[in-house]
Amino acid sequence: MTEPMDVSYRLSRRSLIAGAAALAVAGCGSETTEPASAKPSTAPTPITAIENDADLERALPSLSNWGRWGGDDQIGTLNFMTPQTTLAAVALIRTGRVVPFAREISSTTPNLRDVTYKMKRYDDPLPEESGCIDEIGMTYHGFAVTHVDALCHIFTPEGKQGMYNGYSVEEVTEGGAQRLGIEKIGEIGIVGRGVLLDVAEVRGGPLEVGSVIRPDDLEAAERLHDVRVGEGDIVFVRNGGGVGNTYQRGTGLHASCLSWLRERRASVLSSDSDSDVHPPLPGFERWTEPMHMVLIPYLGMPILDNTDLDALAKACAAEKRWAFFVSVAPWRFKGATSSPVNPIAIF
Repeated sequence: MTEPMDVSYRLSRRSLIAGAAALAVAGCGSETTEPASAKPSTAPTPITAIENDADLERALPSLSNWGRWGGDDQIGTLNFMTPQTTLAAVALIRTGRVVPFAREISSTTPNLRDVTYKMKRYDDPLPEESGCIDEIGMTYHGFAVTHVDALCHIFTPEGKQGMYNGYSVEEVTEGGAQRLGIEKIGEIGIVGRGVLLDVAEVRGGPLEVGSVIRPDDLEAAERLHDVRVGEGDIVFVRNGGGVGNTYQRGTGLHASCLSWLRERRASVLSSDSDSDVHPPLPGFERWTEPMHMVLIPYLGMPILDNTDLDALAKACAAEKRWAFFVSVAPWRFKGATSSPVNPIAIF
């Protein structure tokens, strides 16, 4: 029997992001009812009208991908990315324009969390051995750093049904996650067709921070630029708020977009925020962050947070196309819950 684990690391995501003062608004109380079974859906009809907690609970069986790719699966919707989808994405490279679209940060960027930064110069006896090294540490989750969430990052509510594909939360140890760590994504990378859905352009400019994006908005963006999200695509949803999106107030996708993303067989979701609406919408007292709380543990869909979609939108406009080749390479840090990344689009 292993020694009892120090529970000090078992903190609320909300407390980590927003601090103790904001934690009071988070609700996953022990007296709430259990969510519907996450067993894989041989799903009847997908429920698209998800307007509150009860609707979402009823929709879970039709949303879940548990068992879809076998009981040992650890990459979820990245299974939709195949050699064929990769080759099709490579065919989109025509002009060679390269667009990195991570946010640039430094040790003094606002809202970085748990930052340690030390720059050291060194001078060895030989002049050619002079130089500098630095030490960098931080918590990548939050609203400042462009990062990919691993599938171990979010449990089912209170962990009662485990993690994605039914893995036990006890797989998460002080030494890292033994299942669903970021290295599983790092082994294959995120490489395929990216599609920019520019909701900000559809609405005539950046959305007011805290706005809600629904499936109709996503489809209006498709029509505006004659693109359609399909199997294996990496979906980028631009709201135009960028760094103005915070935990206190942020634009995101409505829960009704969950069915839309599943039906389209998207592989990854990204936006210029964390993709959830902040504060939570009325009716969502248990499922306060449906994109994170459902996409990650039920659909097995990684989320790429805080991308610089203004830079990407400018490149799309210049190239006059809104689909492009994308490469995202998470680090291979075994058991980690996330990885800072610099997504690269090539036109």
